[in-house]
Amino acid sequence: MNHIHYGDELWFIYNNTKYFLEGFQEDGICRLYLFEMFEGGKDFVWDGDHDHFPVNAFLNAPIFDGKTFYEVEKDIIWVDC
Repeated sequence: MNHIHYGDELWFIYNNTKYFLEGFQEDGICRLYLFEMFEGGKDFVWDGDHDHFPVNAFLNAPIFDGKTFYEVEKDIIWVDC
């Protein structure tokens, strides 16, 4: 979880879909981006403030088959890329 707070680049697989999560500051706002890594995959973005990434917004978003990250965490496989 600490990596998300720092905006680190993270790759993981859930339900046979590879995801890429990254955070960076853009226009003075800390943003988190999540990409489904296949052609036509969805992109998600959450805006934080100028000092903090919107980690809770990501963790509580029901984007994994209608479930939150916490609900699917046990089924996630972390990968290098």
